[in-house]
Amino acid sequence: MNDSRLEPGSGRKAAQIAPVVARILRYGVVGGLVMVVFTGLNWLLGHRFGKDVSFILAYPPAVTLHFWLNKKWTFGCARTDSARQVSEYLVMVGVTFLIQAAVFKLLTATTNLPGWAAAGAANAAQMVITFFAMQFRIFRNAAPTG
Repeated sequence: MNDSRLEPGSGRKAAQIAPVVARILRYGVVGGLVMVVFTGLNWLLGHRFGKDVSFILAYPPAVTLHFWLNKKWTFGCARTDSARQVSEYLVMVGVTFLIQAAVFKLLTATTNLPGWAAAGAANAAQMVITFFAMQFRIFRNAAPTG
């Protein structure tokens, strides 16, 4: 019987993977919630302002919610260098906004999707980029001193 669960040290690898999996799941929950808020705001504002203006107006509240939930819950970041984190996050947001805007315009120009659905699809397109930027740069653990 070759059961690696019984070998000494085999649980270490699983213990290292489990926090990453949990973090990815939390990130997905945050992303889903933020997408609901973003698409909901697009739908609500779209009745008054149209697709393009609603997309722009819905972005800041969604981004603010995204930063706060990911900092506190997804990555459990307790670092106090918030000014640096916010500035790095805003650079990332600028880059991912360009990606989202391009996908949004492509979808609204080439499909019959309503604006809120195109906004949701555009949001999903940039989620992988933001996870890695936050995991390895913006909300990474502070380097040990000493």
